[in-house]
Amino acid sequence: MSQFKSTSVDVPSGWWSIYYTGLQRCNGALQACDNAVSVTPEVLNRFRAEAYTLRAYYVHLLWKAWGNIPYYDKPLEPPYLAPQLSANDVYQKLIGDLDTAIKTNEFPMAVSGTNTGRVNKAMAMMTKARVVMYQKDQSKYAEVLEDMKTIINSGQYELIKKSPDKKLTENPVEWIFLREGEFCRESIFESNQLPEGKDWGTSWNGYGSYLPQVISPRDLNDSKGTFTSGWGWCPVQEGAYAIFDEAGDYRKDASITQWPSGTYNPGYQSTGLFLRKYAARAGYNKATTGNPALNYENNTRIYRLAEAYLNAAELSFYTGGEAAAKPYLDAVRDRAFGDQLHRIAASLNNIKLERRRELFGEGSRFWDLVRWGSDEKGRDIATVLSVVDNAHYMNRVWDDNKKCLPLPKDEVDKTKGTEYELVQNPGWE
Repeated sequence: MSQFKSTSVDVPSGWWSIYYTGLQRCNGALQACDNAVSVTPEVLNRFRAEAYTLRAYYVHLLWKAWGNIPYYDKPLEPPYLAPQLSANDVYQKLIGDLDTAIKTNEFPMAVSGTNTGRVNKAMAMMTKARVVMYQKDQSKYAEVLEDMKTIINSGQYELIKKSPDKKLTENPVEWIFLREGEFCRESIFESNQLPEGKDWGTSWNGYGSYLPQVISPRDLNDSKGTFTSGWGWCPVQEGAYAIFDEAGDYRKDASITQWPSGTYNPGYQSTGLFLRKYAARAGYNKATTGNPALNYENNTRIYRLAEAYLNAAELSFYTGGEAAAKPYLDAVRDRAFGDQLHRIAASLNNIKLERRRELFGEGSRFWDLVRWGSDEKGRDIATVLSVVDNAHYMNRVWDDNKKCLPLPKDEVDKTKGTEYELVQNPGWE
């Protein structure tokens, strides 16, 4: 994928399988709500809103990855086929689900206590923002901006400006990504991971994360005993590290670790730079079942309040210019440096760069480049994403067909000769 050399045979079919499984389960939950007895309307309304939100979340990942996808909103019956919709038609389905959820009075803005981890209205609003901004649907920018303001002003969330436990770290951004920072006041939604269950041959089972194992250095010798070894894949590129060019930015040391030569065994594409937010930490993989390497407990932070501020800054820029965007950009910059001395103009390029810094390693960069068509320096996407770097085994060329992955060949083959025969995405075989 990173080389833009996927094929319909060599494609992340796990994404396809797991997100369609999510879609199917949401359809089942909605059907169960329709057939429920002895349940109050208020409870059912909340359940439906949760299911609509999760269905939109799963489908939006399929939509971004494949574009023109099969879609269905009721449990399938044999032969388990569904019509392929255009990406624009899928977008309308997403908006429909999210609007229904957001308008539900019984759907809480935030959750706590025994409900921690459940879907909430702010999560639906954040998903709608990602969908609308990716679609570049300017007709909905104003309403999504109001959603961001609602989240920010709700009093349910806050930016973590100081580490609550300086014995662990004095860096507030790093603290968010520690075990102790899970489900903190800045967290809108995250995927809860437990160190158990996954094993070789059954890696889709269980509740652990193997991301820390994938991205951490091989044969690491950490003299402090804080971090442990991984497989050394997906190192941080040197150009990405260089974006943190201002002294005092908490996000630099919270996002990336530069391990000295001799402390690890260099792997594929090695730069000596590794993602810190999800690094393999000692004691985070005490698996009771399954393989410890596959079962880290690092939660995946999906939506943070900082993203709501950045969304608000960008949408405010589009609808009201720099003056309207500046308070939201200032809030992110103030937290990043711990003072009000590093505020900058709220130009679109500055907002783009700040988004790259704040959300570094959290999975938004590629999609942001696709929707913008350019980066924070004004370079077009083909210039940014076409790379020849033989020293780090990078050789890729971007064209617009790379926006979507090829549909999995086995899924296409299943539909041959039926009324729902899938059409492969352009530019792929």
